[in-house]
Amino acid sequence: MAMPVATRKDSIMRTTACFFSLLLAVPAFTQVRENVTVELIEVPVYVTTTGGQPIRGLTKENFDLRVNGKAQPIEYFDAIDFASPREKSDAPRPARERRLYLLMFDRVYSYPGLLERAQIAAVDAVQRSNPETDLFAVATYTSNKGVQFVTPFLSDRVAVVRAIGTLNAGHLRDPLGLAITTAERGEWSLKLDSEDDSGFVAGSRGDMADREMASAIRGGAAAQEMSAQPAMNTVQDLLGNFEDLARRLAALEGQKHLVLFSRGFNTALLYGGTTAASMTSGGGIDARGIGIKNGMVNAFRAAGVFLDTIDISGMRHTGAPINAAGPSAHAFTSGADESLSMLAHETGGEFVHNQNNLKQAIAWLTSSHEVVYVLAFNRQSNRSGTIAVHVKGVPHGTNVSYRQGFGNGTPAREVDPLQFADILIHDVPQSGLTLRLNATPTALTLSLPRQEIALQVNDGKPYVDTLLYVFDQKGAAILGGEKRIDVTQAEGPLVVRQALHLPPGHYVAKALARIVGTTSLGFARTEFTIE
Repeated sequence: MAMPVATRKDSIMRTTACFFSLLLAVPAFTQVRENVTVELIEVPVYVTTTGGQPIRGLTKENFDLRVNGKAQPIEYFDAIDFASPREKSDAPRPARERRLYLLMFDRVYSYPGLLERAQIAAVDAVQRSNPETDLFAVATYTSNKGVQFVTPFLSDRVAVVRAIGTLNAGHLRDPLGLAITTAERGEWSLKLDSEDDSGFVAGSRGDMADREMASAIRGGAAAQEMSAQPAMNTVQDLLGNFEDLARRLAALEGQKHLVLFSRGFNTALLYGGTTAASMTSGGGIDARGIGIKNGMVNAFRAAGVFLDTIDISGMRHTGAPINAAGPSAHAFTSGADESLSMLAHETGGEFVHNQNNLKQAIAWLTSSHEVVYVLAFNRQSNRSGTIAVHVKGVPHGTNVSYRQGFGNGTPAREVDPLQFADILIHDVPQSGLTLRLNATPTALTLSLPRQEIALQVNDGKPYVDTLLYVFDQKGAAILGGEKRIDVTQAEGPLVVRQALHLPPGHYVAKALARIVGTTSLGFARTEFTIE
């Protein structure tokens, strides 16, 4: 099955994807009181010139931090330069020192021809990236299914390029979307290594044909007025889905960026009308739309995720003035690009616009992220709050982007499939279950501890869900599957077996198990060779 999603437009999948739904127990308190926590809140800060180049060499003394309007001591400071080679070390790279890019292709407010250009530009960005620091996930947004992940965050460049090129799940359809077939790997390896775009995306209609098609669909003024309410609902659904998406990304560690490729939507629809004039003449501003927008913004701030937007329309000829120069200007113009500016500005991200060359647009964006200054402060309570950062000793006009808020101190209520993928790919230890994984050239055998499970199993959900994956010597997933065990029905040892039919080579097998209805996770890995 394809990797499930958690979107408001896809509530049926959320209900049925029981493997990935994990409710955490919330402790009950006998009295109402505020609980003081000892927790560091990290604040990633990007400092760039007016041309988008990162400013290096800043120290802790260059930064003033305010939380909820009050000066706050910086308890921790680090400067991470992703463009500088890392000193050789046997220790794994800290999760903080990686960039997580979720490439989101908007299929609601974009023309097919423009999306194809965005896909080509995204592949170029993947080709130029550093596999040691940069991980990419690929997703689409549609009005009927909401956010759909094609693949989770991977360093496997071939799998990422295939995901960008097709915007569809691979033929293997493993539970987490990690693996692709040998034939797909061969086909997309050639396209990854290619220096031109020939053969990458076929069937482009061209920008003019796309615009003519969109105009015909919209119809005249009367038709647009009749469709105003559904159009408002579509905008609000998008923001609601993005709010859910931010919550999914909250538990992942790293410098997190959602890069949205889109033409944007009409912001008047968000506030209750088809045009700016209709908002005042037809009943005023829609408070519900504003509330949904604010909920999305707060979710991104709480999750520490930057929403970067790239206007795939290129140069717009609306006649409206741009209030600032450069592709990163947080300018509010008329038309759909105003929505992209708003989304980026209010979440701390960058708005890249007026760029016909989308390769240059995304190159500008990623280069502006080469240096991040990580500040951290002690959370004083479980309440959410706002963050403000001032940078001293930098030239006038310097652009400063940072996390502008944080969420409350309650634990996350779900373990997301993105987290499962992260555990498997990066060998993250788990202490909930003790697993034993054995491999031979013909089979994998996963043994689960019955006694440990019996002590933790939920009476109403006596199940253990397991994932088994095999990775080749390059770290690419070539096999994946899942199985649920009913503990009450199983007799004897709890064992999961998977037959193997692999060519000669060196492999790594990995297993993940979760007791349904609990927080208990177990992880195991083993290496084996087939002569």
